[in-house]
Amino acid sequence: MAVETEQPRAVVVGTGFGLFTHVRALRDAGFVVSAIVGRSRERTAERARPLNILIVATSLTEALEADPAIQLVTVATPPHAHYPVVMEAINAGRHVVCEKPFAKDFAEARAMLDAAEKAGVIHMLGAEFRFDTQQALLRRVVQDGLIGEPRYFMRIYHQPGLSDPNEKLSDWWEDANQGGGFLGAFGAHMVDQVRDVMGEFKRVSGTLQKMCPGRPNMTSDDAYSIQFEMESGAEGIIVAAMASPGQIIMGNKITGTDGGAWIQAGATFADPAEVWVQNKDGARKIDVPADLVNPPPTPFEHAELIQTEQDRWHTQGFDVAPYARLFSEMKQRMSGQPVTARETAGDFRDAANGQAVLDAVRQSAKERRWVDVAKV
Repeated sequence: MAVETEQPRAVVVGTGFGLFTHVRALRDAGFVVSAIVGRSRERTAERARPLNILIVATSLTEALEADPAIQLVTVATPPHAHYPVVMEAINAGRHVVCEKPFAKDFAEARAMLDAAEKAGVIHMLGAEFRFDTQQALLRRVVQDGLIGEPRYFMRIYHQPGLSDPNEKLSDWWEDANQGGGFLGAFGAHMVDQVRDVMGEFKRVSGTLQKMCPGRPNMTSDDAYSIQFEMESGAEGIIVAAMASPGQIIMGNKITGTDGGAWIQAGATFADPAEVWVQNKDGARKIDVPADLVNPPPTPFEHAELIQTEQDRWHTQGFDVAPYARLFSEMKQRMSGQPVTARETAGDFRDAANGQAVLDAVRQSAKERRWVDVAKV
């Protein structure tokens, strides 16, 4: 018991992804999850009980009053609801991790960044795939100069989802006005990867589509294509669709002045992937260093809580280990320890820059033209 009292305490706001991923990753990183916040007290209590979360609340204020020792707030609500919770956490002097897509728009993103920096709290974006083994290794290959100066970035991801129009999705996910859609859900990760490896975006040309059958009331996208130019002069394209029948297709390659590097994926999302490089020394697989090895995913064990298609995506466990690394960094920063890892979490400045890209893509898709990306 003495050890547990020394662990930092956290509250998770959100009973979907927050419950499935944040709770497990926080505990793996050494946090005590003392409270969870949801809209319905009864439903939140039902979902908290199997995970032994003692405090159930319907507002962040209630949770913080019940446990004033809480130091960290993690926000995993639908994106249109991030702003008020994040601002409340900042005003209460708590450190914050906020999910992506970060905000409803760039104006909200900038306001949250400004507030967090003014308050002096530690702030992070839930871009956990910075700590994915292959993505981190590919970044190291580029940083270490194995392909020279990076000049072109390509990533494609097509999955056979949303084939059943009767499959339940959360209401907000189908609503563009609430921040729903695949651009925000997955495109935000791709944009963060590009920025983390290549620097800042200069301008974009994007298209958004809805390709899934049925769902006549769905206003959000399930497919996107983004051509872009970076401030460095490098270029690239990212393409994704979540309602593309047939075999899953995944590809990620970066071409530089002295060679190329890529993630060689398996036939399914769960299959092991490898990072390869080809330069003047030939083509070869890059061994994974010990500090980038993540434990294998463990599926969420409480099947009775899995109710929607998103729940099935988020309960496979692929993002728990990367998220535990993100939360471990937060714990280090909260305790004042130096962070020496080569991979570091994104903060709200990264989040605002990423949101500017998403806004520019949406504007480009609407106006059918290249759009400059706003500067933070």
